[in-house]
Amino acid sequence: MKKRFLLQAALACLLTAAASAGTPAYEPLPEELRTLSKKGIDAIYAVDLDEAMLQFNLALQKYPDHPFPTFGIAMAKWAHLEYLEDESDPKLEEEYSALTDKAVDVGLKWIKKHPGDANAYLAVGGIYGLRARLAVLQHRWFKAYFDGKKAISNTRRAAKIDPELYDAYLGLGMYEYYTGTLPAVVKFLARLVASGDAQKGLEYLNLCREKGYFNALGAKLLLIEIYTQPGSKYANTDLAVKWSRELRAAYPVHPQMHFVEIVSLYEDKKYDESRKESLAYLKAVNDGVPVYRRRYLPRVLTAIGTTYLVEKKYAEAADYFARAAATIKETPSLHPARWAVWAIVRLANVYDLMGARAKAVAMYKEARSYNDAWGFSEFIDNYLKKPFSETELPGALPPP
Repeated sequence: MKKRFLLQAALACLLTAAASAGTPAYEPLPEELRTLSKKGIDAIYAVDLDEAMLQFNLALQKYPDHPFPTFGIAMAKWAHLEYLEDESDPKLEEEYSALTDKAVDVGLKWIKKHPGDANAYLAVGGIYGLRARLAVLQHRWFKAYFDGKKAISNTRRAAKIDPELYDAYLGLGMYEYYTGTLPAVVKFLARLVASGDAQKGLEYLNLCREKGYFNALGAKLLLIEIYTQPGSKYANTDLAVKWSRELRAAYPVHPQMHFVEIVSLYEDKKYDESRKESLAYLKAVNDGVPVYRRRYLPRVLTAIGTTYLVEKKYAEAADYFARAAATIKETPSLHPARWAVWAIVRLANVYDLMGARAKAVAMYKEARSYNDAWGFSEFIDNYLKKPFSETELPGALPPP
């Protein structure tokens, strides 16, 4: 579920910290700032970004030097990019990057004057942690390492100052889990500092889910993502389905939570149910339900096509993948949505399975022609070298 819930897993990640000797006097977070930040974060989860900006800007007016408000504003911008534009707007990405730079600067200045503020370390580490996780998803391993190193040092500092700051266990859990399970190049770099313990990471994430103030929902969403990773020994798709249905009940008209359920059902091999929910999602988009944006169309069309692909109903799969890919031409002025580009790859997979290798190669090359901000190239290059085969089914529903 990688990118789809990147924000949800890291957004309230007001986390992480430079390990140094000694523990300075503890400085609590002002109650008013704590309340405003919680309202802002809850608004982001509800995809009410105007309300989120209202709360964080109010916090900025009252606490202009504290890192929480600037971090919250950066997260609201990320939510716009992630939730509303499906990570497919380079201009928004640049704006978000500038805001994260500012948030780090504000945080480091505050920490210098307030070394006992665990929550400030939380905020600084959260930015670094989100950057590292995004770099991992883009397969930028060295950047992931260096930002991750800063993130975990800040997290540890936060937890050292305040051992009951359970929100910090989101960052600690992410570090332990991902350094314990990532590809060899990242493991090698991580072990220059410390090796990760994936099981301990899951324990930390569950602790945050149970006791976190800002990050409980983020931890739950990240655990669902982990529990639905194909082929993982830590997969727990039954629990992922249970939790995703709980989230749908709590957020009944919420396209992101809806899609969490769709992916969970797919990974639990409930393909009919996943397709049923996907068709309901598609209807909401086509009916113009306000929160189900037109920008989500390639996502749900690709999801439906993938449920047919795994059932080896290739004609039906090809139809939905082609419809998803066609959305690129509907909005030529916009950067293509990543799901639309991935639909082209999936359509090429279908052609391979149907023995139409020439068509498949042409489609792979078309997908390869788009600016790859998502790490698709290595998969496409492999498919160009070797045709996609049925042994690679079912595969994941979301893009890699």
